[in-house]
Amino acid sequence: MKTNTDRLFLSSLILIGTLVYGMSPSDASAGEFSAEQMRKMGIFLSNFTECNYTTISRREFIDKPDEMVNFALCHNWINNFRSFTLKNSCGKEKTDGNYFAHLDPKNVEKTVKKYLDYDFSAHQGHGDYIVYDGYTYCIPAADGEQHPAVKVVSADRQEDGTILVKGSSYYPDSEEDADDNINVKAVIKPYVWNGKDTWSLVSMNMEPKAFPD
Repeated sequence: MKTNTDRLFLSSLILIGTLVYGMSPSDASAGEFSAEQMRKMGIFLSNFTECNYTTISRREFIDKPDEMVNFALCHNWINNFRSFTLKNSCGKEKTDGNYFAHLDPKNVEKTVKKYLDYDFSAHQGHGDYIVYDGYTYCIPAADGEQHPAVKVVSADRQEDGTILVKGSSYYPDSEEDADDNINVKAVIKPYVWNGKDTWSLVSMNMEPKAFPD
């Protein structure tokens, strides 16, 4: 598994269109969810796995604010590239071309709130790649290798209102669909963000699966 500081740049090549969509708890019938709802749950979880967060919990994110920063920059780089401004400098580094991408801290706050239902304010850098100068975040404008997406195959509402989902990981650029090997278990919480029904992550665990031949 790659190190935390590698996650952002080793994940940014995948462009799987991971816009999050949600369904209201009232859309479920007798605790069962439709195939379309489970498809959208898979898209939600794929926002994390495409950034190489495969075994993580909301609590772990909160305990390590720099990981929330890393997730937010990775997510925006893949799914919201236009939010970045390309410049020729980042921190103390400067180049002849616009090889650094800058992101407004408000976008980090927005992403963390959207996917974790957490009010983020502890702005900081992450490893040697993400620099925060008190005004903006910046990263080298680089691409990386692909990471897995998730197909959810079952979803069950728990007594506390959360949803236990199970699924299979796969690589969208290499596989047409996931196989029958269930290697993903996650807990998500129904959540209204920006007036829309969606989910926030409680926890996720993905067992390793070999890259397809």
